[in-house]
Amino acid sequence: MSKFVLVSYRISDAEERETRRKIELLRRTLARCAVLRQQLIELEPVTGEDWAATLAKYEHMVDQNRWQEFTPDYNRLYDELPSVLERLEQALSEARAKRTRLELTVATLAALGGSPEENAILAAFAGKADRLYADGFAQAADNVAAILRRRLETPLVDRDTAPSDGQLALAAELLDASGGQSSESLPAPVASVTGPVTDAARISRLAKQIGSLDTSLGSYDDLLGRLRELPTAEASRRALLLDSIELAAAERLRATRRRREVDDLVAKGLSWLMSYDSLSAEERRRRLRAAADTGDPAQARAACDDARLWAEEEARRQDGIRVRSTLVAELRELGYEINLQGDWSEGERITAARPNDPNYDVQLSAIPGGQIQSKVRAYDHIGRSQGVNRRDVEVEQSWCDDLGKLNSLLAERGIGAEILRQDGPGTAAQIPLPARDQQRLDDPGRRATLERK
Repeated sequence: MSKFVLVSYRISDAEERETRRKIELLRRTLARCAVLRQQLIELEPVTGEDWAATLAKYEHMVDQNRWQEFTPDYNRLYDELPSVLERLEQALSEARAKRTRLELTVATLAALGGSPEENAILAAFAGKADRLYADGFAQAADNVAAILRRRLETPLVDRDTAPSDGQLALAAELLDASGGQSSESLPAPVASVTGPVTDAARISRLAKQIGSLDTSLGSYDDLLGRLRELPTAEASRRALLLDSIELAAAERLRATRRRREVDDLVAKGLSWLMSYDSLSAEERRRRLRAAADTGDPAQARAACDDARLWAEEEARRQDGIRVRSTLVAELRELGYEINLQGDWSEGERITAARPNDPNYDVQLSAIPGGQIQSKVRAYDHIGRSQGVNRRDVEVEQSWCDDLGKLNSLLAERGIGAEILRQDGPGTAAQIPLPARDQQRLDDPGRRATLERK
């Protein structure tokens, strides 16, 4: 054959599906950023983009099916949002942690006694530090620092009623870690607590870990309640309490990470299925929801992989059907008769021929992966010359021209064509197939009919 062409077809539906899948994942990250930003706004001033407004814009565009309008923003946010999410998580964790440390400082000082004026100030902040806004928190930290400074500067005369050096040192370290404006001017602690890692350092680390827990996945009030017992506990008992809380916090963090991993896998699996509405797709959605209920990352990962593989295969199947059916329709518009019964399935071959040229046809093969292979075939007939002849070249050139028209028509329907291989007209001599009349004579049913006659 001298006219052979291999074309790879890409359909715009595939691009839209992939865009919608990524947009769904991006929208989920946007929603997370919007929630974190709102929680942080309740504690600290926040600058930068309003992610809740951006999310609302995206949801409106998605509902209106106006995909192309947010492509520039999508490209920007796809690169930007992961670091934004990380910064918001860290900022919120630290904002919560420093308020927890201030509350523990207040509890420590209140338990150690003091003047009525000091106790009144401490009582105003007790149990409320976690809700203080930036300026209110700074004022509270300054007031508590002033009380602590007076305590540290007062000589310890009565050892039975005066606070211990270790308790004051713990209060000083906690307040210093909380970041109050006046905490830097505090005198150095008069004594350090036991060990190379101080109790205050361990408490501060726990406060930050607890502050990093996702409140949407569960409450951590019980851990905070146990932390509040530490300032007034004896040093020996405090160490045991710290060990217990650290174990509980570590397990809670692991559970949070597992829950987040499962949610991410389920969301990814659902994003693969969002373009499909069928019983098979719904069954895979059910499996993903079941995996989410179990909280098992392995089960969620298996369900996500199954959804992805099914979606990829279903996309190839649907795209292939559309490409082949559209190609057949356009060929008929160009005047070709198509030898096709039923649907043109992947792996099958069909023929296209012009009614006024019975000595030639075009064989089209549907190759897996969206490729169509075509070749011009000649049939033997009386008067046909050997080797490369002019009529073969004319027919091959005619198919080359028609293929160009065909691909242009397909492009108007959102189907792009990329020619992977093309043998020019006349590059090789046609090896003619048996004449069509001879083919009919060679047919077993036809021969039996003629013999009976």
